[in-house]
Amino acid sequence: MKILKSKIFDIINSLLFRVQDFLSPLFKGSFIVSKIDDIIFLLISLTIISTAFLESGMLGFMAILTAFAVFIKILIVKGEKIELETSNLFFISFLIISFISVINSTLVSQSLYGFSKTLIYAAFFFAVVQFLKSNKTKIIPLIFIIFSVMTFEGIIGILQHNVHIESIATWQDTSYLNPEEVLSRVYGTLKPYNPNLLAGYLVSGLGMFFALSFLALRNKKFPMFFVILFCSLLTLMTLVFTGTRGAYIALFVFLLAICFVTYNLLFKQFKIESLKKTWNYTVGSFSLVSAGVIIATPSILKRIFSIFLMRGDSSTSFRFNVYQSSLRMFTDNWILGIGTGNKTFREIYGLYMLSGFDALSSYCIYLEIALESGIFALLAYLGFFVCLFKNGIQNFLHKGDFSSKVIVSACMLSILAVLVHGFVDTVYFRAPVQLVFWVIVAVLVVLIREEAVEQ
Repeated sequence: MKILKSKIFDIINSLLFRVQDFLSPLFKGSFIVSKIDDIIFLLISLTIISTAFLESGMLGFMAILTAFAVFIKILIVKGEKIELETSNLFFISFLIISFISVINSTLVSQSLYGFSKTLIYAAFFFAVVQFLKSNKTKIIPLIFIIFSVMTFEGIIGILQHNVHIESIATWQDTSYLNPEEVLSRVYGTLKPYNPNLLAGYLVSGLGMFFALSFLALRNKKFPMFFVILFCSLLTLMTLVFTGTRGAYIALFVFLLAICFVTYNLLFKQFKIESLKKTWNYTVGSFSLVSAGVIIATPSILKRIFSIFLMRGDSSTSFRFNVYQSSLRMFTDNWILGIGTGNKTFREIYGLYMLSGFDALSSYCIYLEIALESGIFALLAYLGFFVCLFKNGIQNFLHKGDFSSKVIVSACMLSILAVLVHGFVDTVYFRAPVQLVFWVIVAVLVVLIREEAVEQ
């Protein structure tokens, strides 16, 4: 990925170096300077861990604290400078267009509140990228922390399923189901309690299980590999027990992508032909066992089949009604949208909704972005990920060592799974999912950037 060259950044960095020349002597030898990287890493780690327990307000505070610590480092540590990758032009364009949409909105105060959340996530993302540029050794520890938190939620989900935890809302149409076919949907410890949120959260971390298991296998750490594999199976079971059909679709796409990645990695790039029979046996066995478990479990089988009932399932029918109303909102406000945030959405949605079908969002992140900030904001947002994937795939196919390829592909797999899930749900905008997601995106950006710098 190319580094953006601009006179503007030359001027900004020139001013920044002057500030550093003034401030660095004042903090020379201080505890803050000597431990600044450790402090930032601790804050990022605590933010990731807190996603499993804290509510959105506190998580936002943790993200702000992390961004502030990185900002302090930029000011007082000599040599720190601001650089942007070319893909970030799309992301910055998205932020600018969204802000224009906010000030153009009929509900400016509500939109500003929603946009402030977007800015917090963006600041957190850029802060993690800035930190990892000079601390690439922290990438695998961060991946392990995400893996650990996901495993914890996986264990909690299994426990909730085994005690047949009662649903805390009407999340499933049971009118056409027998009692034994009703899935007890787990929701973990995330705030607010919601199985869809837990599913989106676990989807965001799927790639980290792949990365650690493959690295353990590559380094012949077989006990660790089997521990990671066991944790992966627990977490996948919990993902299934959430009963979130969008997550099922994302998981299916994720597993297909893993087959492509592992095949390409093992047999196209590193040509380890001795593993071909093992690979075929593993993929075939996993597919057969998974199909057998699904067929033997009526509650899961019925939940999967309900995806295809369309209007025959009340939950799906409800979302179709929301999509219909949201599309009307978009067509009336397609250039700059209505303004950012669910508060703005709720106010405007009331003018378009079908009677009796109130909603908190449009249940599609792409439709949500388009109707909130307009078509150009959506194009900029999609452009960011298209550019990211383009460079990531080039990196995976042509550059880097084995470990780098594994982590790059794992990050892309996680991002892909989240974006697929986003077609039919908007838990993507929830703080727990956002913070984990942007850490993974930051890791991908830094690894691709490193290859560009080396070239």
